[in-house]
Amino acid sequence: MSFAKQSSSFAVPLLAAWALAGCGSHVPLTPAPSATTVTTATLPPKSAAAAPTANPWAGVQQQVGRYPSSGEDFLRTGPIARRLQGLLGPVNYPLFLQNMGTSGPLRQEGSLIYITGNRPHQGGQESAAMVLDPTRDVMRAWLQTGDEEWDVQDAGPAVPLPAEVRQFIQNARGV
Repeated sequence: MSFAKQSSSFAVPLLAAWALAGCGSHVPLTPAPSATTVTTATLPPKSAAAAPTANPWAGVQQQVGRYPSSGEDFLRTGPIARRLQGLLGPVNYPLFLQNMGTSGPLRQEGSLIYITGNRPHQGGQESAAMVLDPTRDVMRAWLQTGDEEWDVQDAGPAVPLPAEVRQFIQNARGV
């Protein structure tokens, strides 16, 4: 029986899932099921092109305290940008950048490096956050667009959210 002639109610979702299986995005196509759910992305090895001892985050520490708009835009170039592109995919990465239009500087809490932002004049509807744990080479990205939100990270144990990021997300949700 061909897919087109199948009459069961799961044919359309099955076709959509089959068609999208090779799209290359690592982001769920539906929002996170709950505010506390973390989706882990299946990405290629993080340091596949680098030597095993190379630290991809070596220069990121010097960016702490800087805004993306001052000097090198670390959200659009460099290791943070490459990891975000891999986590969010070709559709959500540009949305993430738009939602970082009004952001704070790159900050640090303990070993975690993070940034939060809103699309100008649309905070609470269009927001984003990124948390990097350079010691474990793991990143987590949160994206809110309208009533949908995504919370994705590299494979492994959940990256904890710094207190400021947790508060930012609660405020964006209107909690």
